[in-house]
Formats: sequence, structure tokens, C-alpha cells
Amino acid sequence: MQKYLHKSKILFIAALFSAGSLFAQKKDSLVLGQPWTLDQCIGYAWDHNLSVKQAQLNHQIAQNNYTASKGNIYPTLNGLASHTYNVGQTIDPFTNTFANSEVLSEDFYLSSSFTVFGGMQNINTARQNKATYEASGYDVDVSKNTLALNIASNYLQVLLDQELLEQAKEQHEVSLQQVEHTQKLVDVGNLAKSNLLDIQAQEANDEVTEITAQNNLDIAMLTLAQLLDIDSVQLFKIVKPEITLPANPALDGPEQVYAKAITTQPDIQSAELKYESAEDAKQAATGALYPKLQFNATIGTGYSGASKQTYTTYNNDTLGYISGSPLVAKVPTETEGNTIPWGQQLNQNFNKSFGFRLNIPIFNGLQTNMAYRNAKLNALYAYYNYENSEITLRKNIQQAYADAMGALKRYHATEKSVNSLQEAYNYAKEKFDVGMATALDYNTAKTNLTKAESDMAQAKYNYIFKIKVLDYYEGKPLKL
Repeated sequence: MQKYLHKSKILFIAALFSAGSLFAQKKDSLVLGQPWTLDQCIGYAWDHNLSVKQAQLNHQIAQNNYTASKGNIYPTLNGLASHTYNVGQTIDPFTNTFANSEVLSEDFYLSSSFTVFGGMQNINTARQNKATYEASGYDVDVSKNTLALNIASNYLQVLLDQELLEQAKEQHEVSLQQVEHTQKLVDVGNLAKSNLLDIQAQEANDEVTEITAQNNLDIAMLTLAQLLDIDSVQLFKIVKPEITLPANPALDGPEQVYAKAITTQPDIQSAELKYESAEDAKQAATGALYPKLQFNATIGTGYSGASKQTYTTYNNDTLGYISGSPLVAKVPTETEGNTIPWGQQLNQNFNKSFGFRLNIPIFNGLQTNMAYRNAKLNALYAYYNYENSEITLRKNIQQAYADAMGALKRYHATEKSVNSLQEAYNYAKEKFDVGMATALDYNTAKTNLTKAESDMAQAKYNYIFKIKVLDYYEGKPLKL
């Protein structure tokens, strides 16, 4: 059964569980020791599985990258403030004179820049990151679906192994009763002792079959519990639902299923968005080939401890006489006073600048050109991946439909076989009980019936799985 349940490569269960909100409400009420439904197993795994959490983190990172790329479209604004002590000989930035003592200087600036034209690089990069962000959201669904598929497969495997164990126990019990009955017939001389030995050998084989079935069930339960990352495996139990098999299910054809699935499957949506992202990346790489025009503006001011107030005085020394005027030119003397106050310097030193900068790419070691060529190839690769995902989806649906039809036919065939072999076993048992058949005849009939019942159980669960795969493609919820 395991090989049947793992044969399909189809990603599973995105929209199957419309009760997703119910998971959040009930997940805290899940208690080990109480049986878990398939819905509860999947909901618990979605909340705790590390692969799902990693996919969700990638989605958040993609969202941050998209937000940052949107911000690159807008103007930048940055502030600068400095508080500096200069010791020793230095040039004062505001007086442009040498200072030999300790000088305190402070600077305050605001600068802004805006890309007027950059080949649409920022816009296309934002579009690229938006598509990547949306694709990563579908990747989270893909991760959940893959996990849900594995859980559903293992859940059905547990149900199958439970049924096989019940059959093995029933067959072993029948063998024990037959040993007891045969012993009585041998004791009264109605049967040879060889018949008793054959029946005892069959009973031993049935005991081995029961032990093997129990081991298989234990392993299946362990596998499912480990898939859910549950530590207390011994306390883990699942609900055994009442399963009703539709005798003649009304299944849509492969083309009808494909028409619905192509618009809903997360792996298709992700591949399409990744192709869009690659196309936007190509456009961004094209923009790098164009000139870039940028506008820059700055305002600032500052303070210097070396900026002093000066006073001009005139002494009595005569510098000269002004011709034709009674005024006498005297020698001026500049006297240095206190440091100019902080607020006054900020007003005096206030400055602003703005301008445009044009960057023309001429030759950059072929880096820009090669980046553009690689972007084209990446876009083509993403397109092929998108096309391949659609082709794979169509093939998977066709295969799933064929598998479902084959599983249905096999189930009906095994059902008929069980009915026939049940009658054959009842007849062989009646003949053996009255000494008209050998133990070999009885054991053969019993072995054939046991095998047929096992085959029917496997066919039943394989049929269920195939039907649910088709339900998934059509967006139907999973019901067991």
C-alpha cells in the first residue's frame, strides 16, 4: 500500500481544508491520548513543521525586500550632525584660517537626492520583488500541500494497517478454534493426527501474520507521529472514520479537472509569478544600459570655536591725508573679541546647494552588458519552468484519473474475489469438519481468502486516495 500512496507526485490539499480557521481554534485542545482526526493532524503539522515555518520566513523576507524596493522610488533624505574637537594646528572650516589651539566645531546638514530618470530600474525592481513576494506566498502553500500529502498518505497507511491487523487477529482466532475442534476429532479417531499437525502449523503461521501486522501498524503510527514531530509516540492515536465508498463516482474527465486546477494550484501560480519576476528583472537590467539623471540638494550650517568677534579701532597715527578733504586717514587696528555665539554662527553659516548629476554608462568592463544577457536567459529559463509546470500538472491529472479508474476496477475485482473465496472457504471448512477434506485443502482455502481480503483492503484505501487526489484538483474539501 505504501508504494501506492507515495506514487503520486502531485502537491496536495491547498484548498482541501476549508476548516483552516477551525485548526487555529482547536489546536490548543489537542491532547495526546485522545484520537486525532486527519484535519487535526494536518492543522497541527502546519503550525509546527519547520519546513513550513522556513517557507513562511522566506515569505516575510520577500515582503521586506518588496517594501524596500518600493522605497527606492522615493527621494532620499539624510541628516548629519558632528561634534568635533581639533587639537593642534588645523584649518578652521568656517574662518578658513589656521588655529593652533583646541577648537570645537559642529556641523549640521540635511541632504536629499532623487533619481529623475534611471532607465526605470527602481520601478522594475519593485515590480520584480512584488512578483517574488507573491510567489513566495504560493510557495508557503506548496510547502503545506506537500506536508499534507505526506500526512494524508501516512494516515491512510495507518488505517490500512489497522484493518489488516484486525483481519490477522480474526484469522488467528479462527485457527485457534479450528485447532481445538480438530483436536477433538483426532481424539475420537475421526481424523488422522497429520490433519491436526497441519492445522497447528497454519495456526502458527497466522500468529506470525498477526505479529507482523502489529509491527507494521506500530511502524506506520511511528512514521505518522514523527511526521507531526510528536515526541510521545505511545500516546498518539488517530480517529478511525466510517468510510463509505461510492460504487460509481461521477468523476469529471481529465480536461475538465485540468481547466479547474490550472487556475488554483499554488505551484502553477508560483511558477507564473516567478516568470513575471524574471521578466521584470530583465527590464531592470535593461535600464542599467541607459544614462541616469539624479537631482541632489543639501542644506547645512555649523559652528566653530575659532570664529571670533572682531572690533576695528583707529589710533592717532596718521596714515595720510585725503586730497581736497579735511578728513585724515588713520591707521585701523582689529581687535579679536569673544567667540561668536552659537545661534548667531548657525545663522551666519547657513548654506544650501542643489544640482543635477548625469551618469552615462560607456564602458564598465562588460559587467552591465553581461548582467543584461544573464537576465534575459533567466527570464527564458523561468518561462520554460512555468510551461513545464503546466505540462506536469496536465500529466499528473491524466495519471491520477487513470489511477482512480484502475483502482476502482481493482477494488470491484477484489471484492468479487473475496465473495467467491469466502464461499469456497465455508465449503472447505464444512467438508473438513466432517472429515471429507484434508487439512491441506482447508488451509489452502483459508490462505486464499486471507490474501484476497488483504488485497481488497489495499485496493480500498488506494481507491480512496486516488479519488481524494482528483477531489483536490477540483478544489473539493477532503472528507474521510
